[in-house]
Amino acid sequence: MRVAILVQALTVCVSQGFLISTAEQCMDPPVAAGFTNERYNGLWYEIGKMQTPGGAAFEKDCVCTTIDVQPVKGATNGDSTAINSCRKLAPTGDFLNATGSLTNENVPGHWKEGFFPFTPKADYRIIYLDDNLAIEYDCTSVLWITNYCIHLLARTPTISDADEKKLMDVANGLKLNTQNIAYQRTLQAGCW
Repeated sequence: MRVAILVQALTVCVSQGFLISTAEQCMDPPVAAGFTNERYNGLWYEIGKMQTPGGAAFEKDCVCTTIDVQPVKGATNGDSTAINSCRKLAPTGDFLNATGSLTNENVPGHWKEGFFPFTPKADYRIIYLDDNLAIEYDCTSVLWITNYCIHLLARTPTISDADEKKLMDVANGLKLNTQNIAYQRTLQAGCW
């Protein structure tokens, strides 16, 4: 009897859109034109970000944030690791690290990123890439909760205001920031 009531309640919730919201799903932006794994591999500094609270679980208190993307040794399918590192609260703060696995690259520049077994993998894609700048967008939608991150990256710890504006214009032009999260610059001064 209880199972039947639970199934009915779930059916009503799903049919009414309480558990699955089509308005708040991950976006589907195109990957960067001319993307190659070789151009994306290596060390990147996070210049700034827009991310939901769930997306910021690891990075909430981070400064001096970097990502080091390396191909998996011997892999010929684009599998890579993304080593996310930062300092907590200050350049002298505790060192934090989370290594993501980038797998299932069905289109160059578009992977699934996982950190732990048996947890949902994020949709991870590079939506802008040149020799010195990149934008990485990752997103996960589970039931009615959507978490995303838009990371502005550079090969150097700082960039010009013009380059930062260019990256923001690309991200905003794709309407990725569906929850209008405020842009947050990442402290890189005094980190190296």
